[in-house]
Amino acid sequence: MDEPTNHLDIPSKEMLEEAIQAFQGAVIAVSHDRYFLRRIATRILQVEKCKLRDFKGDYEYYLEQNSEEAAKMEVKEERQKEIEKDNIKAKSKMTKAEKERMKKEKAKAFHSAAEGAKKKK
Repeated sequence: MDEPTNHLDIPSKEMLEEAIQAFQGAVIAVSHDRYFLRRIATRILQVEKCKLRDFKGDYEYYLEQNSEEAAKMEVKEERQKEIEKDNIKAKSKMTKAEKERMKKEKAKAFHSAAEGAKKKK
């Protein structure tokens, strides 16, 4: 069912909820009506960024799990930012001699690769 509560009045929504709850089979409903989902959902399938995620539980469980995952992702992103900052700091603290040595190593690697490409021709 696609947005089954969109054009229903409150008594009709309640009737639909009761019918779904009494139904013994499976019902797939796509809805933005959170109240409706809280009343009928026993399992949530989320489609996001071409991925399907399965939450076996009611709508509250789904919200809880999503919130926890979002918090974990935020922590992971913060760690990544810290690592990047540390790398930038480390590079900026390099001495002139270290920077020159790195330039020479890169130039040497480039010339070796160029020589290898010439030999293949």
